[in-house]
Amino acid sequence: MSKERGKAERWFRGVVKVLLVALLCLGTWWFWPQTVVEVKTVSVQRGAVELIVPSVQAGTVKSARQVGLRPVIAGRVSRIHVKRGDRVQAGAALVELESDSMDARVRLARANLLVGQSAQRAAEIRRDAARKLLERNRKLAEKGMLAEGGLERFETEFQASEEAVASTEANLVQLRAALDVAQSALDETRLRAPFGGLVAEVHAELGDAANPATPLLELVDDSALRVEASIDEADVGKLALGQPVRVVTDAFPGEPFQGKLVYISPLVLRDLRQNRQLTVEVELDATAARLKVGMSADLEIIVERRDEVLYVHTSAVMRLGEAQRVYAVRGGRARLVTFTAGVGNWERTEVQSGLQEGERVVINLEAPGLADGVRVRLAGALGAAEAAY
Repeated sequence: MSKERGKAERWFRGVVKVLLVALLCLGTWWFWPQTVVEVKTVSVQRGAVELIVPSVQAGTVKSARQVGLRPVIAGRVSRIHVKRGDRVQAGAALVELESDSMDARVRLARANLLVGQSAQRAAEIRRDAARKLLERNRKLAEKGMLAEGGLERFETEFQASEEAVASTEANLVQLRAALDVAQSALDETRLRAPFGGLVAEVHAELGDAANPATPLLELVDDSALRVEASIDEADVGKLALGQPVRVVTDAFPGEPFQGKLVYISPLVLRDLRQNRQLTVEVELDATAARLKVGMSADLEIIVERRDEVLYVHTSAVMRLGEAQRVYAVRGGRARLVTFTAGVGNWERTEVQSGLQEGERVVINLEAPGLADGVRVRLAGALGAAEAAY
């Protein structure tokens, strides 16, 4: 009996020791300071999210038209009517070449035309007089008061006067053509603006010898600006003419300009690094009038836009295959949460399910010790007591 009682006491003491050790371990685990990871967070918000195709490198602001104006003929520059930066209207005279001989030819052609016009008027007067004389003698012949054969002479004179008028009219056509040729030759000594725009450069000086091979000035039509840039071939299937485009420049930071996609190249080309790209063109609206031709600009082609949807900052998102995950701060700990994503870009990713509005998610994913279930505190908090529980 005493032996059995001794065994029971030893068994009981053993159980008590095990329980004490377990309680000691549990207490140590419970009260031992745990690692608290300092994290930066943003909240899940509601707003607009866009699916964007960006340009792979900065594009260039271009004018709708830009030409180098060359003279049609060779000659010496005698007048320059504009300077760099001047704005001109279509048809305005820009540069003139020496034209003394051309002026003389025009004056001669005009004088010849005046002589021809005078000859025509004289021929018409003689024709009219011959017609009246013919009509008068016809009446006399009807009354038998004209000698035989007399009427034929008046008819012949009238026909001759009509031929003289026709000849002077033909001569006038030739004289007018000669004047047009002389005027055209004179016009070729004057360089005029084919369209309204801005004089970008003037390459000529007074007295320079000009020739058709060398432009005398550069004219830019800056009334309608465009941006030409390159897009990665992987995004070709998302593009369509007419899509809205946001244009961002270094010259006006934080002030995007608006445009629309008006050209998609049918060819995909390789650059020097063997990347495959294609060229697109964007037509800017009137708000971009301050931009200058030649500026660099980045494109953001808006393929799709969704308003008033939940979104999370893209820097918080981890992509593991098709899964989209974030570290959400729940109960003072970082919890790895898989959510359903919609459209997105490098700033915002749409949240279709899995997260709630206002919920905070971690954005400094490189924080040491960050893992599923660790205790966290918000960046800037003072001590472990400020940990987010």
